[in-house]
Amino acid sequence: MKRLFIVTILLMNLAFMFGQKTTLKEYTNKEGVTAVTISKSMLSLFPKNADISYGGINVAEFVDKLSAINLFASPKGEVANNLIKDATKFMDTSGYEKLMSMKTKKDEHVNFYVQANEEYISELVLILEGGSKESAVMQFVGKFTMEDIQQMIAKAGK
Repeated sequence: MKRLFIVTILLMNLAFMFGQKTTLKEYTNKEGVTAVTISKSMLSLFPKNADISYGGINVAEFVDKLSAINLFASPKGEVANNLIKDATKFMDTSGYEKLMSMKTKKDEHVNFYVQANEEYISELVLILEGGSKESAVMQFVGKFTMEDIQQMIAKAGK
């Protein structure tokens, strides 16, 4: 009986963790959300000297370090609020570290999260709460160094 209880608890935890991992993917087909996924194959087609900006970051400078870019955006409203709320909850409960928060002059709130190990950063996630504009979640997946992230953050603030 004790084993059955422990197994049940473990399965419930696994189901909860699996459910958390799919949170952002749920927004891929949600009405009112623009969802874009760019694979490594597509990224390799971008020229290095191109000006491909997402959220003020020239992605072309980091294209060789990226394996994917995921973007979820929604105009102001309930869907946008839920997107930001769910993304923030996902970051807070899934082992992401908050690097920085900032408020812009345009009343936008930007939060930078990373998932890293001792050697490199595997994900950078920007959550942009647009205030009166569009809200977005940008996920950069790849192998970055802290210096790469510093360059991205410096350029995003401009």
